Amino acid sequence: MSITRVEEHELLTFTAELAFDVESVFEAFVVPELLSAWYGPAGWHAREHDTVVEPWVGGMQRLTMVNELDLSASCIMQSRFLAFEPNAQLELAEQLPDPAGQPGDVLIYSRFRFDNDTVLTSSGVGAGTRVRVEIGPLPQNVHESVAQSWRSAFIRLDALLNPGGMTSHRL
Repeated sequence: MSITRVEEHELLTFTAELAFDVESVFEAFVVPELLSAWYGPAGWHAREHDTVVEPWVGGMQRLTMVNELDLSASCIMQSRFLAFEPNAQLELAEQLPDPAGQPGDVLIYSRFRFDNDTVLTSSGVGAGTRVRVEIGPLPQNVHESVAQSWRSAFIRLDALLNPGGMTSHRL
C-alpha cells in the first residue's frame, strides 16, 4: 500500500514554506545528524546516536524519540522508504509505536514533496522550498493535532537551517 490509496477523508495534507534551497531542506530529512536535530514535535527530541537513515527504496528510517520532561518516556519511530527521489520526494510507511514504545502493527503513510518555489515567510517573499506533506490514514479528529506537531518540527528545522537567525518559515 502507499499514500495514494488512503481515502481522502483520512488524508492530512498541508504545506510548509522555508526560505532555503531544496537541497538543504531535503538533506535535513535524510542525513541522520540533521534529522535528529529537528525531527519530532515540541517537547520531544530524537537521540542522535540512535538515528538511522538508509536512503533508498526499502531502506529504514529509525529514530528514538525522548520526552524532554520525562527522559524515561521514549518511543521508537520506524519507517521504510517507499519512494526516494533526491531533492523531489520521500514516501514512507511508518510503524506507529505500540504502548511499550516499540514499533507496532499499525502503519501510517507519509509523503513529502519538495519544490523550489517563491515562498512567503516571516522574512518576506523570496526563493525557497515548499514542502507538501501528506499523512494517512488518520481519523479526522487527530488531523489538527498531528499538523500542529509537524508545525513545531518545521520551526526546529527552520532554526537548524538558519542558526542565529530569525525564523523564516511559513506554515
